[in-house]
Amino acid sequence: MGTSDDERAFLDEVSLLSDEKICFLPTATDDAVALLDAIRDAGSWAASDRPDFHSETYELAIEVMRVDDHPRVGKLTNPTLAREKKIERELREGLPSVREDARVWVNADTGLSSEKDHNFDAYRDAFTRVVVGHSQKVDAYRENHPGYALCMLIRDESSAYMQTDVAARAPILSGEIVTGKPHYWFLDAYFTRIIAESGADFVAWSTPYKHAWYIDAFGRRMKMDLPTLAIYDIAAMSKWEESIIYEPSGVISVEE
Repeated sequence: MGTSDDERAFLDEVSLLSDEKICFLPTATDDAVALLDAIRDAGSWAASDRPDFHSETYELAIEVMRVDDHPRVGKLTNPTLAREKKIERELREGLPSVREDARVWVNADTGLSSEKDHNFDAYRDAFTRVVVGHSQKVDAYRENHPGYALCMLIRDESSAYMQTDVAARAPILSGEIVTGKPHYWFLDAYFTRIIAESGADFVAWSTPYKHAWYIDAFGRRMKMDLPTLAIYDIAAMSKWEESIIYEPSGVISVEE
């Protein structure tokens, strides 16, 4: 599932999340909780050029970015996003009465095989490219809003992954049972190190499409209880980030 590039929609989406969908890392510091309260005050945010939003009320600034797990294919860097945009354009042309600022959500089928449509290596590459790229602009963000705290909001549209007990492979056949455990992306050392070195004061990592299920002892299909939003207080991460963390291996995509 994807959406048109609408930073306001991403911010609104996060502001409406219920408490049980949110985790704070390394813990719920007073500053991180205050950040969430500010995000939920939708009327306090004004659009900016650099970064994307600021709030005079809370003296906060937010830069929004989008990450996914689609491999690059030739000159077409992201066939899924290209397909989404094509479908959205066709919908708008076919329904001229729809306002230009109406939000359109698109679930695009690229027709590619699973391993070519999304994979973990592409996910890590995209996360690195996007977040590090924005990290290099932190000084400019702060110059435009001196004295403001800075939050990076990552809108992560990747699929859920799992760690297997055997070497990763693709594709997994429909109906095949694979043993392993969820990939806890919000604790993965590869990603948390990038977050810790981002130069921001906070990182809010939204993962609305990471859904995974398991079969319980009674053979029932049960949904795993995983966070939709992880909020990191960067100042509190230093010692925690050195001690956590696992290095996953044998990671494969989880298909719904």
